Amino acid sequence: MRKLGTKAIALAVIVLLVTACGLTGPTTSPTADPFAGNYRGQGGGGALPQMRELTKQFSALHPGMTWILEDVGSDASPTLVDSGDTDIGFTSRDLKEEEKTKINFLPLGAAGTGLAVNPSNPVTGLTKDQLGKVFTCSVADWKEVGGSAGKIRTFIREPISATRTTFESYVFGKTKPAYCKDVVEVNDLPTTVSSLQQFPSGIGMVTMSDTTYNDKTIKLLAVDGVAANADNLRSGKYGIRRPLWLIWQKDQAKLKPAMKAFVEFVQGPEGQRILASGSF
Repeated sequence: MRKLGTKAIALAVIVLLVTACGLTGPTTSPTADPFAGNYRGQGGGGALPQMRELTKQFSALHPGMTWILEDVGSDASPTLVDSGDTDIGFTSRDLKEEEKTKINFLPLGAAGTGLAVNPSNPVTGLTKDQLGKVFTCSVADWKEVGGSAGKIRTFIREPISATRTTFESYVFGKTKPAYCKDVVEVNDLPTTVSSLQQFPSGIGMVTMSDTTYNDKTIKLLAVDGVAANADNLRSGKYGIRRPLWLIWQKDQAKLKPAMKAFVEFVQGPEGQRILASGSF
């Protein structure tokens, strides 16, 4: 039998200890995503649902990204983007010609305001003129617009709601509407829906989305003969709508690499699929 010398035994012990401790060589840590970091997006609240979903899906591809999205209003966003005070911007109104010369922009689709009634209401649609008369009480009974006899109860959103301002712009233009004296102001979609359930003779303003399209407790009225659905909103046929825009720094030297990649993601097949799905 072969005998090991003292040096050989010592070397064998060292090898065993190194192996047991996992010190066989330098360990390799996972490479950090190059876009990891904190980013800020600021703009009009009407585009927040689209921005939340787009940034969520983009961040899933790039772990370590954190987004802060803020509603600062559509008027402030182009200036913040141009100055570099925010990483990315978004608006829920048309861009002014002067703004277009200072920033890059990409459509995010449109937001729409639907007019909802109780499903038991036989009326299926109203014209712009009829809507104006209903909400100012020039027309106060459903029988005057082809429905069953009954006093019309009107529900409107709060003054700063884009759902309301979009409706007012379409129906009243630049004229300040004189709403019915007994109009009820509500602050959110759930309250509007519950009000229409409680008062079957009511009519209210709602944001057009998967939630309202699929809610069987309300019915969306056609406006000027155009059905209130996602296809007509996207195509522009439905009139009570406002455009949504993604905006970013025009100077490519100042544009962060992560924001360039995000814009490319939105422009690409996955970003366009998200926007087309309306699931936000």
